[in-house]
Amino acid sequence: MNIAYCRRVLATAIVLLMTITGVFAAGLPARAGAEPVPENFEKVTVWAAGENGMEAHRIPGIAVTAQGTVLAVSEARIGIGDRASHELVYKRSLDGGRTWLSTGIIEPAPNGESWLNPTILVERETGRIFLFYNISDGVTSEVFYRSSDDDGVSWSDRVNVTPMFDDLPHGWTSHSPGPGHAIQLADGRLLLQVWHRKSVELPVGERDYGISTIYSDDQGATWHNGGAITPDPAYPINESRLLERSDGSIMVVGRFATGTPLSRIVSVSHDRGMTWSPFYLHGSFRPAVAADAGMARLSGGPGSADISRVLFSRLDNRARRDLTVALSYDDGYSFPREKVIQAGSAGYSDIAVLGDGTVLVLYEVIPEIVVARFDVEWLTGGQDSLEAGPGLTRHLVEAEDADVTGSAPVSVAEDANAHGGRRVELAAGGVGDHLELTLDVPDAGAYDLHLRMPTQPDRGTVQVSLDGVDLGDVVDAATDRRGYPEITIPGVDLSAGRHVVRLTVVGQGPLSTGFGAGLDYVSLTRFDPPAPRPACEQTVSGTHTGPLTATGRMLCLDGATVTGPVTVTGGGGLRVTDSVVHGPVRVNGTEHVSVCGTDLTGPLSITGASETVIVGGAACAPNVLRGPVAVQDSAALIRIVDNEVRGPLRVSGTTARTAAVLAANRIHGPLACSGNAPAPGNEGHPNSVTGPSQGQCAGL
Repeated sequence: MNIAYCRRVLATAIVLLMTITGVFAAGLPARAGAEPVPENFEKVTVWAAGENGMEAHRIPGIAVTAQGTVLAVSEARIGIGDRASHELVYKRSLDGGRTWLSTGIIEPAPNGESWLNPTILVERETGRIFLFYNISDGVTSEVFYRSSDDDGVSWSDRVNVTPMFDDLPHGWTSHSPGPGHAIQLADGRLLLQVWHRKSVELPVGERDYGISTIYSDDQGATWHNGGAITPDPAYPINESRLLERSDGSIMVVGRFATGTPLSRIVSVSHDRGMTWSPFYLHGSFRPAVAADAGMARLSGGPGSADISRVLFSRLDNRARRDLTVALSYDDGYSFPREKVIQAGSAGYSDIAVLGDGTVLVLYEVIPEIVVARFDVEWLTGGQDSLEAGPGLTRHLVEAEDADVTGSAPVSVAEDANAHGGRRVELAAGGVGDHLELTLDVPDAGAYDLHLRMPTQPDRGTVQVSLDGVDLGDVVDAATDRRGYPEITIPGVDLSAGRHVVRLTVVGQGPLSTGFGAGLDYVSLTRFDPPAPRPACEQTVSGTHTGPLTATGRMLCLDGATVTGPVTVTGGGGLRVTDSVVHGPVRVNGTEHVSVCGTDLTGPLSITGASETVIVGGAACAPNVLRGPVAVQDSAALIRIVDNEVRGPLRVSGTTARTAAVLAANRIHGPLACSGNAPAPGNEGHPNSVTGPSQGQCAGL
């Protein structure tokens, strides 16, 4: 969903950036290090050891209500075991998770009941909060929900939805929601993940662990069965999370219910959760202990012109240790950034995001439950900020749409788990067969090269080469379970123009039953984050009449009403936030410029900016610009997003390594771009232009 971020600047934390070295199967980030320095990072104990006489609190869930209250839920375990006596309890925070009100009880256990798996779902229009949970004896279970219409202060009577699952075809007798939280789709549908199994008295391999969904299209008044994913003993999925991707598809990511440490299990729906793809293993994480993990969207998503950011919290160890948060910029296909937030012993976790972009991770340090608060700047070591972004350049080539040839028959296979719904297959007959893909690189530079390749038993071992030069180690694409790793080869220097990527079959691995090879996409990524913006050195608030001039320092207009020209030159910069300006704004030779949530009457002219030019966008806030807007001869990262521009908009002569972004603006006048290297883009969010669109902006 779209997040209405606050317009205040998040302070920058300076920490070490983890580097990626070598070739990591599935594009694995380098393992995060020790306990982080607590800058822009804080931990608060939500449930302490022994609180209210409980042996432990476990299975956390967290959500932010429509009123901005943080709601945390857990199992208050009178006995520590999964089948011991448990109450369901909650706490509320009115200050973003810094302090917490006293515990409230949703389900007491006067007769030793075992209430389990609390899962929160917030309906954003009505503000109604749903809490789903179950009660179980290990053989059978019942699923209920309660709702709250007063921001979680009080709760309705329980509603039993167990009969819904009688129609499922797989003989499941135990049904458990979530845990953690469920989601609301962009179109308003409420969607809850439920995991199922047969009795725990059966051998593990006969329990048929699986997943289904239930949904509501009337704000929770009625609930219906969605799609059940056919159980597969090779993928015994249970506790899971849902994510709606930017294209509207839905991904479920779950843990292995049993077995040795493996990766996460994934399935995808392209019809709002009614049918699901066959399971596969996500390739972006090292095999780790089977435990519940959290996932939530930080920014972007369907219909949003903001950068897509998805967070995933998981244990990064073969024991229950080292809780790590990873960050994706491509809707969960890969996670190039990560950091340990709890070194040592840890457990289950869940994630929520405040309206200002602060991340909350609620997690177990048994017997306690703790919440960590941080921002994206802390998570990335200053390499990303909500306002300016990470300076990400990404060129993605779908294999099925590219110029592809092979020494053996090449075909296009339909695949719901592929990025574009299809992938390319090479029917290799033996060693030496190869697949070649030609890609056009629009601008020269050092890129990370990524190849998303399906893995399964009938694959060979593959050597990746570029323009005839082998890159990285041989990749064994044969696995006993289906997978989709993203192979990453960092730091590849590329000139602008055409290049050939080749996959050559060089042998077979221990699990190979054939010599096949496949390719979903090839992508090139590069991060060029801008320098942090300096603090304000001169701040104007309230009413000001007459010229404002600053030379070599950071001028900030914060909630100001200014009548007269604003001129900033010679280093420093300008930040205008929540202001009204009558008069021209001219900025020349500065480092940073941002205009957020402002009504400007008169020309806006920015020349020679060196670091950032941010005008509008979700984290900054859109503007109304009543006059011509011109950005020229600048080497800065430029984002002009979601503004009302009543006059011409022109961008010329920019030379940043990251292409300027002009997206989702409503321009009443011409849009013209010329002499920019690289050319501007719109990140898939076209501008509305009433005048002509000219030059490099003709297609934007």
